[in-house]
Amino acid sequence: MGYLERVEVFEHPFLYEYLHPEPELFTLSHVYALAPGAYEDALAEANRIQELRAIPMTVESVKPVHLKLATFKLPVGDTIGTLKENTAFYPVGLYSIDPDFEAMKWYRGAKTVYLYDWLAKFVAQRKEKQQTMTPQPVYKGGETFTFTVVSTVAKPQVDAWLLGYVVLPQAMLELPIIG
Repeated sequence: MGYLERVEVFEHPFLYEYLHPEPELFTLSHVYALAPGAYEDALAEANRIQELRAIPMTVESVKPVHLKLATFKLPVGDTIGTLKENTAFYPVGLYSIDPDFEAMKWYRGAKTVYLYDWLAKFVAQRKEKQQTMTPQPVYKGGETFTFTVVSTVAKPQVDAWLLGYVVLPQAMLELPIIG
């Protein structure tokens, strides 16, 4: 079977990992490698801030504490945050085991400028339970952002989490990056 014939048999070809000849090779460790430059961009931003402000900086994976949340579950509805100075937020994808998680909408400001949707409906059906998303927003110190989690069922949160990076001063480890 040729490469193009194989692509046509996949159920959801809009997920670009399905275009890979051996999709079972895509594991969580590959998600960050597929993110087009987000980690390198986060490192460059950390270095820029460190040189400009003489503050020791670090890059971490997004954790609940960074977004003022208590668990690795996303709240349904709007989450609005303004990044503290000398921080940055680089979301790159989703992990989800929740079949009711429909989409995540991204905005600049307090829903001021709509950016795009990340379709999340099929992430929970994938073997790996994660998906690198494009396009990927970037938010830097002082910027306000909103993401809206959409569920097909009324509930307070979805069993899913953001994959991505935060840039923050080393003195802010285990502290929120939003005010």
